Amino acid sequence: MKNYALLLLLFGAFSLSTCKDDDEPADQQDNFTLTFRATYDGELLEKYKNYPYGDKVILFDKFNTYLSDIALLDGTSERLLSDIEMVNFTPDLAPDNKTVEVTYKFTVPSGDYTGLKIGYGVKADLNAKDPADFPTDHPLYIESEYWSGWKSYIFTKVQGKVDLDGDNTPEANIFYHCGSDPVYNEATFSKNISIAGTGSLVVEIDLKKLFTFDGQLLDLTQSGNRTTSHDASNIALGEKVMGNFKNATILK
Repeated sequence: MKNYALLLLLFGAFSLSTCKDDDEPADQQDNFTLTFRATYDGELLEKYKNYPYGDKVILFDKFNTYLSDIALLDGTSERLLSDIEMVNFTPDLAPDNKTVEVTYKFTVPSGDYTGLKIGYGVKADLNAKDPADFPTDHPLYIESEYWSGWKSYIFTKVQGKVDLDGDNTPEANIFYHCGSDPVYNEATFSKNISIAGTGSLVVEIDLKKLFTFDGQLLDLTQSGNRTTSHDASNIALGEKVMGNFKNATILK
């Protein structure tokens, strides 16, 4: 009888231990941190701060962008992290003029990944919808980020001023609101990303690089380079800016 009781006790302890192990997830929840950061020439971007722009100075007061189909790469396969996010570096309620780092957490199996994929803007199947199609907490519910006339979301907003008269006080508005399916771009970036229980990655978008084409800064003395058109048939500047996001993106 004593031996039988001992066996029952041991079996019960084993069962409890087994159940506990089975209940634990194979990987931690929210174990991968992805952070987006806005910079200018490698320096954390600040609103209203004068930055050198060739022989002129430039400042920025708004920068936000939609990103689609963010995915970790595993060789030729992809592990989707998010189908759409609104990354707002300059929220109205920020505590100061420094741009905020925008952080997301995802649950990802441990392993060695080979890179990251990013879609710049709102991919076509989502861009075919409008804010009324989404719940209030969805990134695409934001009505101020939608052009009803274009039937498109505003993929990116970059706003500020540039000094044209040489007095080191920016006075000429720069205004880049880019949207419509043709300006959407995707890019893949190679980087060894190891997730051993937890992992993290920082993605920087450098506005100086965004305005650099073939080694030359965009000529902002030309009025046609300072603002994107509100005419849906004139998207040349929007295509140029959106197409350069991949060259302005740095993974760390």
